[in-house]
Amino acid sequence: MATTMTMTTLFALATLMASTLTTAQRVVMADIWKPTLTPNGTILGTNATLSKRQLSSTLTQKPDRSLYWINITMGTPGQPQALQLDTGSNGLLLPSTGSTLCSASLIPCDILGSFTSAQSSTFSSTGQSTTEGFVDGASVTGDWFYDTLHLSGHAITAQLAVLATTGSGLTEGVLGVGFPATYPTINHNLAAQGLIASNSYSLWLDDLAASTGTILFGGLNLAKFTPPLKKIPVLGTLNSDGSTSYNQPTVALTRLATLQGNTRTVHTPSDFSVPALLDTGTPVTILQQPLADTLIAALGASYPSGSTSGNAIIPCSAASNPQSLNFHFSDPLLGPTINVPLSQLVLADLGSLDGVEWCQFGIYGAAASENLPTVLGDSFLRSAYVVYDLETLHIGLAQTVLGGGSGGSGNVVEIPAGGIPVGIVT
Repeated sequence: MATTMTMTTLFALATLMASTLTTAQRVVMADIWKPTLTPNGTILGTNATLSKRQLSSTLTQKPDRSLYWINITMGTPGQPQALQLDTGSNGLLLPSTGSTLCSASLIPCDILGSFTSAQSSTFSSTGQSTTEGFVDGASVTGDWFYDTLHLSGHAITAQLAVLATTGSGLTEGVLGVGFPATYPTINHNLAAQGLIASNSYSLWLDDLAASTGTILFGGLNLAKFTPPLKKIPVLGTLNSDGSTSYNQPTVALTRLATLQGNTRTVHTPSDFSVPALLDTGTPVTILQQPLADTLIAALGASYPSGSTSGNAIIPCSAASNPQSLNFHFSDPLLGPTINVPLSQLVLADLGSLDGVEWCQFGIYGAAASENLPTVLGDSFLRSAYVVYDLETLHIGLAQTVLGGGSGGSGNVVEIPAGGIPVGIVT
């Protein structure tokens, strides 16, 4: 029988699971995790499963809680918080205790945590309010404040954050680790305060069945990817004055192909190149129609009856098919290639219809009217080992190694201010 896990238990497990790094390396390791929930939002142990639904006529999506979370404490004394880890944004957002944000949350704030400013001796309000938005249209409103944040036993002082009170499309806290476009992120401050050597981190999500992964601030784990690790530039936005702004970890996606045994079928033209956001805050991979439609059909998926775009579905049995989807980046000849097995694209079980068990598919077909960017979310990122080097404006990509635990602290390498060390990256 599954046991309900409290916030205290979750934090204790995270502490036990984190490997101890040598003091010579300025690397901060933290575990990230996926919750398994009951319909009322209770977090269950990793061996728990939700009951399947028998659907007689239509398939409907369950509320998606497949995103990745990270544990911190905020304030003095520290108040535990579980926050969505979001590489696509730069905000640190904490739900205010007793706010409408907490009352609207699918997962109660007494499980994930909320912040009570009056209980922290190091809390400092700026007296200013803000509304922070996200790529998917969600937003939260709250007040700016400074306080001390603790991550894996390390104290980050004077971290700027938002004490969120209301939200639209978002009801939980967020730890954004993207570019510090409006204010310093946690990873920026880790570097500025000397806890890591550079504003960088690497991400290992493990496979779809795993409940935990690892983020290494200021370092990478050689045991977690298959060489070569290739470095490609982050794409910037050209401003009207001729300068370039770097706001998100976006790279050039230059080719998509399906693989079936020895047969490789390319589905993009030779001059194909689109900006693609590497975003843990999105559970699926968002591709533009008609390319998405072509890939969805090629991999045996489809849209639910009555839909011509959006979330796709696939028979759950397709997870055993030996197909895969090949993503190529940057230079068509020398850039990195990530292979995503079909098994990693067959997501949540949606129920049975006409004798077939259907699952959510890991590709979302974005209609032009939705005005969504191309986003490589968790359904892609589980197959990639990604180094986000925000110091030198580069992304390192390699095929991930699935399973095998943390890989050991002896395989961890510090990322210096000059970027990923020569000899590790090509």
